Amino acid sequence: MYLFACVSTIGAAQTLPAGPLELANGQVTVAADVTATFGSRDDRGTARPSYFNYTDYEHNALRMFRVSFTGAWRPSDHLAFLTELRSEDLEHLHPYAMFVRVRPWLSRAFDVQAGRIPPVFGAYSRRSYASDNRLIGQPLAYQYLTSLRADALPGSADDLLRMRARGWRSSFPVGNQTPAPGVPIMSAYQWDVGIEASLDLQHFEAAAAVTSGTLSNPRVDDDNAGKQLSARIAWKPVIGMEIGASAARGEFLNGALRDGLSSVLRARHFPQEAFALDAEYSRDYWLLRGELIHSRWHVPALAQPVIDRPLDATAAFLESRYRFTPRLFAAARVDRLTFSRIQGASARFAQLGPTPWEAPVTRVELGGGVYLQRNLTVKTVVQRNWRPDAGLVHNRTFVSAQLAFWF
Repeated sequence: MYLFACVSTIGAAQTLPAGPLELANGQVTVAADVTATFGSRDDRGTARPSYFNYTDYEHNALRMFRVSFTGAWRPSDHLAFLTELRSEDLEHLHPYAMFVRVRPWLSRAFDVQAGRIPPVFGAYSRRSYASDNRLIGQPLAYQYLTSLRADALPGSADDLLRMRARGWRSSFPVGNQTPAPGVPIMSAYQWDVGIEASLDLQHFEAAAAVTSGTLSNPRVDDDNAGKQLSARIAWKPVIGMEIGASAARGEFLNGALRDGLSSVLRARHFPQEAFALDAEYSRDYWLLRGELIHSRWHVPALAQPVIDRPLDATAAFLESRYRFTPRLFAAARVDRLTFSRIQGASARFAQLGPTPWEAPVTRVELGGGVYLQRNLTVKTVVQRNWRPDAGLVHNRTFVSAQLAFWF
């Protein structure tokens, strides 16, 4: 009833701002994004939590109140300063983005950005805002937490297998032993610090970046004396179609953890490597998008039974949107996340044979929404999750609603 009352009041008033606020003769613009998502709890306060939608900021993606403020100052045609401050669930504002953009030549779509910058890897990472996401949940690759951590290591394959489906609060015997959330393949909730360059032509896009952290562990500071290199190229053969490919490689383990390893292991590199393909096609009332991401983490072999190979994760999703009218739309996403296998030695794991190091997950999300005005939407979704191999809860269905406003 509360959501219905809010929507009715806002829809009747029709007085909300429709675009960014402009100051100083257009040199300064201010925008905002307010999203209220309503759904059932699925965390430690419930009887049987599943944590399917837990994020690396320890919030529920299907039950969140988020406010963000975006500002831009353009002192000249060649220079712009941009920032975004964000708060989730009424916590303190933190800088989600803060960077300077330089365009050396006005006649060419070539930019250089430095600071806390947008990621260049993949396609979804640049459209995770409510205004771009026709559903409510996030793809598994960008949200679902594995048990891996940059500040802690499993001593053996058994240590890693014990943490399957425990990405919301994993713990390992090497490094920081305090239980804490693991990492997704790529975080949709944090941006990295670094420098990037991008080129946008009529049929071709290219971008490359050097950053402090990795896809799964973005950093403000460089805590391991290693940098990540990432890049994406895209081809736009016709209007409405785009096909892209991305790659990234960066040092994953933090410096304090590496300093505690033996001198032989300290001399080695333990990076996260990733490769992705993405595609988008729109025609008439249809929009179709898909993405495939393969990530590999290298971790040291410490004790028997050793983790004798890199830890792989592969995620793929396909989503579609259909507009019935300019205001009314429906959307769907099918999502899958799988993992490579390792061999445990304890009685619990030896009989299983080679086992995925993390529990595979399948997700289907269906929903729809209506534009009450150009920048005000109401959405409702049903999301079904399957994780049959591990965890206290093997499957769960969520129903959520979202009110989103932006200007």
